[in-house]
Amino acid sequence: MNRNQWLIDIGLIVVIIVMAVFVIIELNRTYDFMRQSSDDKPTQTALLPIQVDAPMAVGNVSVDDFNHPQIEPFQLLNLEGERVALSDYKGRPVLINFWATWCPPCLAEMPLIQTFAEKYAGDLVVLAINVGEEEGLVRQYIDQHELDLNFLLDPSNSAAAKFNVYGFPTTLFMDQDGELLARHIGELNEPLLVMYLEKIGIQE
Repeated sequence: MNRNQWLIDIGLIVVIIVMAVFVIIELNRTYDFMRQSSDDKPTQTALLPIQVDAPMAVGNVSVDDFNHPQIEPFQLLNLEGERVALSDYKGRPVLINFWATWCPPCLAEMPLIQTFAEKYAGDLVVLAINVGEEEGLVRQYIDQHELDLNFLLDPSNSAAAKFNVYGFPTTLFMDQDGELLARHIGELNEPLLVMYLEKIGIQE
């Protein structure tokens, strides 16, 4: 009887230790995220642990000094299961927004992006690329917040890694010739979005 009780006690201790380790890991992850995105910043960024070859500094970043590089082609699935290629929009200015459901700044800027997508529907292409999450979670999030954009899925982080996206939200602005004219890391506000869109030929 004493031996059985001893085995039970050891088992309970092991379970408690495993649970404690899991809680510590989750608390550290939450702390790291909250440390990077606070409500009192004018532009906010949530960090994403993606390995990149040439990381960019977090903040408001322009790539005007990058000699207007061409954006690499990619193909991703939309929520209807259709394969969408960047080349489908050749000849039109494109805004590419990388986001995730766990990113508060992403949700904060999404209605603004949606407003401009509707305003310039005939001229501007807006691609909202969710990174690293499964379709069901993305659908639930979109329905919950009543969002209506051209959403694409990047569950393996392939497109995000290709463009060195390691902070959310990150938004790329390319002109009708496929040249990347601006990259913004962090939450967009209306004056910033207007400025970036003017760079790629979208204006009143």
